[in-house]
Formats: sequence, structure tokens, C-alpha cells
Amino acid sequence: MASRYELKGDVAIVTLDRPERYNAIDASLSASVVENMARAGEEARAVVLTGEGKAFCSGADLAGFKDEYDVGAPDVARHLDEEFHPMVHAIGGCAVPTVAAVNGVAAGAGMGIALGCDIRVMAESAYLTSAFTAIGLTPDSGSTWLLPHHVGTSVALEMALTNRRMNSDEALARGLCAAVTADGEVVDMALEYAEKLADMSTDALTTTRRLIHGSRRLTFLEALEAEKQEQGRLGHSAEHAEGVAAFLEKRTPDFRKPGGS
Repeated sequence: MASRYELKGDVAIVTLDRPERYNAIDASLSASVVENMARAGEEARAVVLTGEGKAFCSGADLAGFKDEYDVGAPDVARHLDEEFHPMVHAIGGCAVPTVAAVNGVAAGAGMGIALGCDIRVMAESAYLTSAFTAIGLTPDSGSTWLLPHHVGTSVALEMALTNRRMNSDEALARGLCAAVTADGEVVDMALEYAEKLADMSTDALTTTRRLIHGSRRLTFLEALEAEKQEQGRLGHSAEHAEGVAAFLEKRTPDFRKPGGS
């Protein structure tokens, strides 16, 4: 396994665990992240995704392509299909909310998987960088979709074309992360966010994620209709009943009650 899984209360911590390679992505790491995100969806109410050692994730493990380069060129499209896309889908479509604890560099595909989480917190020394054009490639792992939607087309182009580093302070100022904390404390801060999410209705949270992402391809009227459909469904849920009862009774709702999510 190239990622570790730990259950801390209702929060799963998934740690990319190839520190000797700065948590670079290979087939083993991808498969283990897919497995651990699915496990978190069954056992936990929120996930923290982080990296072991100095890096969050340095992107693809190009050294792993050496044999393919020796005989010509790697089948990059196949690697994306078999290794990167399953991991991106597992993170972005996780059954519970996700918080990235960006403890160090998030480069290339590593930036993509950080942006694919619902919320990000960053260590002071952490930074984001696209890195792809420096090796003659275009961005992958959802970066061409996620980055402009987070920061706008102009900044996304500038970052993707020049590969400059966006430090944690700029990421905070641009809304790419929710908070910045001292090195060594980023997982603790991510856990604080995840624990708050774990106290809430999982269905309401993941449906909100789906609506917000889906709204980008809808007209305003279509977005209103999508909201109505999901509101109508959730309005019949045990979670909504508990939330309203707690509001009226001036208490904290307990979404862990039988029938809740």
C-alpha cells in the first residue's frame, strides 16, 4: 500500500506515503488512494487527505516511466486512464466531504488532487505549481477545469503557462485554500474542519458539492430547477427533520441519530 488509512473518530485520514519520492503518483499509490477513499465513504463522515514527509504530492513519478522512455515514449494517455483518473474520481466523488491538508509542495497532478478536494488548508511553506509545460505536457488530473474555476481564466493561464509557484499566502488571498497554518500543524487544522463537517448531514454536504460543481454547465433557470429537486428530496429526510427540530428547540442537531447520515 502506498497510502495509509487511519480512522480518528468519524474522520478518516488518508496519507500519501511515498516520502522518498515526495509522494509521487504511481500505480500502487493510485490504487491505494482509490481503495482508501472508498473505505472512508463507508466508515467515516469526512476525510483528510495529506502527504507524508516534506511534500503533499509532487505529481507523476516520471522515474517509473524510465523503461518506456528507453524504448521510445510512454503511453501517457494509458497512464491517465489507468492510474490518475481513477484517483481523481475517487477523491472528487467521495461519499463524504474531503479536506486536503497541503503540508508541502503540490505539483502537477498533486495540485490537481488538492484542488479536487472540497476544502484545502495549507502549511506556511506549502505551495502549488502546475509544472506540466516544463516537461512539454499539458495539465492533467482535472487541473484545466479546476484551476480556472477556482481563480479565473487569466490566473489559471498564467500559472499553467509559466509553472510559477503560488505560495500559501497567495492561495489564501485568492480563495484557493481556507486557512494557512504553521508547518507541522496543518493536519490538526484540517481535522478541525473535517470534524465540523462530520457533525453535519453527509447527504446535504455531498449534494451541495454536486450542485455547485454541476451549476457550471447550467443556465440560471436550470440551476434553480436542480436546487428545487434536491431540496424536495432532502425535505423528506430524517436529517432535515432533526435539523428543524434542533433549531426550534435551540439545541445542536444530532445527525448521527438512526436514519440520519
